[in-house]
Amino acid sequence: MNLYEISNLENQIEQLAAANDGELSEEMLQALVASETQSIVHIENLCKYIRKLELGIDMCKAEEDRINTMRKKANKRIAGIEKYLTPYVVKHGKIESGTFTLSTRKSESVNIINEAKLPLAYMHEIPVRLEPDKNAIKKDIKAGKSVPGAELQENYNLTIK
Repeated sequence: MNLYEISNLENQIEQLAAANDGELSEEMLQALVASETQSIVHIENLCKYIRKLELGIDMCKAEEDRINTMRKKANKRIAGIEKYLTPYVVKHGKIESGTFTLSTRKSESVNIINEAKLPLAYMHEIPVRLEPDKNAIKKDIKAGKSVPGAELQENYNLTIK
């Protein structure tokens, strides 16, 4: 097997995806996998393509983390500068500096000092969303109990090493 064979498979998949708005239908994937599982070499090509996609996902996640870190640092810098610039603008009023105009506006917010001392009239419930306890359901079904609305489903998870 060579790089050319992998590139052909990758190009085939990318062309199919591009022709369908970046998505591959279940039928397309099934046909592709059926044609590629005709030989061990083709299966190896599929595995290499999967590995390449996984590496791309890892790189995207790392870039997202890097960008999120940059965004958080920039937001902290902005907040720090505004924290010390705001009192100056309050003291001196509206300021024009080149193409920028600095001004302030008054707003009000409630600061809760001690939540425990608040009367109940000022408290409200936050709705709780109930979720199925899948572990308890699985345990009961395996123990022979009938659980309406649930069933055990057997899955196969592919491992590529």
